[in-house]
Amino acid sequence: MAEFSCDHVSVVDLTESSQWKELVEHSSSMRSRTLRDLINDQNRLEVLSFDEGNLFFDFSKQLVSSETIGLLTDLAEEAGLTTQIAQLFAGEFINRSENRPALHTALRMPTTSQIKVEDQDVIPIIQASHERAFDFADRIRAKQWLGATGQPISSVVNIGIGGSHLGPYMAYKALSSYCDNIIDCRFISNVDPRDLNTNLSSLDPETTLFIVNSKSFTTSETLTNAESAVEWIECSLGENPEILQKHFVAVTANKEKAERYGFPAENIYPIWEWIGGRFSISSATSLALMVAVGPENFKIMNEGCHQMDQHFQSSDLNENIPALMGLIGIWNRNFLEYPSHAVIPYSYDLAAFPAYLEQLEMESNGKNMDNDGSLVRYETGPSILGGVGTNAQHAIFQYLHQGTTITPVDFIAFVNPSPSKGTIRKDVVMRQHEALIANCFAQSQGLAIGDTEGSHSWSSDGNRPSSTILASRLDPFTLGQLIALYEHKVFTMGALWQINSFDQWGVELGKSLVSNVSNDLAGISTSTGHDSSTRSLIDQYHQRKDKI
Repeated sequence: MAEFSCDHVSVVDLTESSQWKELVEHSSSMRSRTLRDLINDQNRLEVLSFDEGNLFFDFSKQLVSSETIGLLTDLAEEAGLTTQIAQLFAGEFINRSENRPALHTALRMPTTSQIKVEDQDVIPIIQASHERAFDFADRIRAKQWLGATGQPISSVVNIGIGGSHLGPYMAYKALSSYCDNIIDCRFISNVDPRDLNTNLSSLDPETTLFIVNSKSFTTSETLTNAESAVEWIECSLGENPEILQKHFVAVTANKEKAERYGFPAENIYPIWEWIGGRFSISSATSLALMVAVGPENFKIMNEGCHQMDQHFQSSDLNENIPALMGLIGIWNRNFLEYPSHAVIPYSYDLAAFPAYLEQLEMESNGKNMDNDGSLVRYETGPSILGGVGTNAQHAIFQYLHQGTTITPVDFIAFVNPSPSKGTIRKDVVMRQHEALIANCFAQSQGLAIGDTEGSHSWSSDGNRPSSTILASRLDPFTLGQLIALYEHKVFTMGALWQINSFDQWGVELGKSLVSNVSNDLAGISTSTGHDSSTRSLIDQYHQRKDKI
């Protein structure tokens, strides 16, 4: 069980290890190989494809061999990955800079589990929070929650940003086929007033409830939008003392701060300091999602997460799919020196998935300091880009096929289309869905094999790596599997880079600078701490403000 700290895996210079040096030497020989030739190996799929129930993983179009995988797993053992996985699931304090565990996996553990943090079993606490959240969702869906004028709530608006928005919004869009539209659910994140205005213009203040979603309850964008939402309701209902009680709930780890804002204790749904925002999708952070799809579908999503958690926790590294994805990511970033990575889901419903992964991957592993506070000596997190297929084929695929920089790709596709509530005939739906899948498979083939028979401007050498994840269908369980899959891929890469994937000090820096600039723009004060460029921009703002 977790205590106040854990026996951390020591930071070592992996670049000086024999495993790293072997991979450097091996990468030189692999650069001379081509996927066109490698794919002809009849045994390749047996080694580089994996069937995990309703998910099939094909890594055979990555520029790797069985030897590569063996060397990568050796490096993982040298870095203590197996030990770090055990520490993650035991609730040990692996978030070193903030001295806390990272217990997102506990959010989807069965009630019979036990994990202690500072001598307190957190599983009953999590389960009690889930039940409160489910009760809230059921009351909203049953039209039993009444606004200040006695009208039942019919619209729910989530106000949050970062992990309090990207995950729940992604899942809401992904599971749109499972939304019964009993309640109109919307998401506001940007402090740009257009976001607020666009979402609220067609809503009725009497029947709208807001979820103010902020782990710290200090995020300026969220609190600014929340204050504007209060004013929006007050403009219609007057300064009714029941507005906060009837039209607002909070999701936060800072209950005291929410109460100081006037939120009644019964309207505050907890998350905890040991849950990172971008890893909080399985918690009350997804309150709006629970309203949209119903608690039962949310539970099924968490069951999918837990299934992948168990696979990651118990599988040997050479058969551990999230770990292998992370290790191949290390191979591509550090040994083949590819600076970016693309994720292309061939699913309209997963259109928000790449943006969700941008935060998950780049906020977690966009670090230049190791766990001992020293500058790392190697490249860490790649830049993440993406889009939804087939649209992305007409946007970024020219770059993917012929750009001077190689960007490995994850393709995600589903054998069966999502349940349809439209009026298009089923045979037409299936015909178009097969066209969608054909595009996905063809693009992965084109990236790998290329085409050197055309004209000079047309020729493509191929040899551009990709992985394909093929699932039976996009349902709540499968979505949960995909969420946990990428969470653990990110953890694996951070573990090998010996960085903390659970803090975000770069984000905090940006937050700390906003206050002075805001005061200068509002004319409240004039800061002397700005650089000349920023000072000039502030002056230009004041000079041009009345002209806009």
